[in-house]
Amino acid sequence: IGAKFVPMRKPKKLPGKVISEEYSLEYGTDKIEMHVGAVEPGERAIIIDDLIATGGTLAAAIRLLERVGVTVV
Repeated sequence: IGAKFVPMRKPKKLPGKVISEEYSLEYGTDKIEMHVGAVEPGERAIIIDDLIATGGTLAAAIRLLERVGVTVV
């Protein structure tokens, strides 16, 4: 099917070069990161999150993917 797995993690969890997106928490901010070049402009993605409390991490993941030209479906 041509699908691939692209992990998105909290800062300092992925080796190599990463791109990040900051998001707000109840008391402060955090970031989510993925590898540079893991996805290409024009690709489509679905996001699977293990826990959705406020939606902040999910929204940051969407912004990060859209920033590199990926369509979230």
